[in-house]
Amino acid sequence: MTGGDHAATERAPRGLGEAMGVLIPKTRKEIWLNRVRVWLPPVFVVVAVALRKPEWNLWGIPFVVVGEGIRTWAAGHLVKDETLTVGGPYAYCRNPLYLGSLLNTIGFLGILGDWALAGVFVPIALAVYLPTVKQEEHYLRRMHGHTFDEYRRKVPGIVPRTSPAQLHIQGLQQSRFAWKWVWGNDEHKTWIALAALFGLLAVRGAY
Repeated sequence: MTGGDHAATERAPRGLGEAMGVLIPKTRKEIWLNRVRVWLPPVFVVVAVALRKPEWNLWGIPFVVVGEGIRTWAAGHLVKDETLTVGGPYAYCRNPLYLGSLLNTIGFLGILGDWALAGVFVPIALAVYLPTVKQEEHYLRRMHGHTFDEYRRKVPGIVPRTSPAQLHIQGLQQSRFAWKWVWGNDEHKTWIALAALFGLLAVRGAY
């Protein structure tokens, strides 16, 4: 749930009736955290596969399937910058993409079976992702003002609600899933990366 690196003029937060955001520049810290967030998983995967043969604990596979299912669902609703996305999985938690990534990681670590490596990765991931989420929410607050405050009040950050939040904010529309947004948000690249990962695990396990 991040915006793009667009240049625009920042203005004061708006009221609840103004659901559409105005593009504003990201800070250098926000851009840096986003780049680290993007590169951390593939670097970890390469290191993990190089150091350890997979144990192929099959209980990890459902975590990957569910995690990627959530990420795909979220990507299909996410229209970056244009409006505050509150439909689909975003009605259950504010960060469904990160929730999906968390489940993917648990599944991968389970398949790999190296908990010492997990003990190294988890603190590093928390050190990157927690401030990233904080910065992203600051960005959304600057874009959407009190509309985001109302959304944040009703929808938890990462642990989903049991039922979708009912948001009655003037001008705020529920998004609908569209495959063009899955592609537009590059989620197909995650599918390719996961397929490549399982291929690497299969090769690594054979030698």
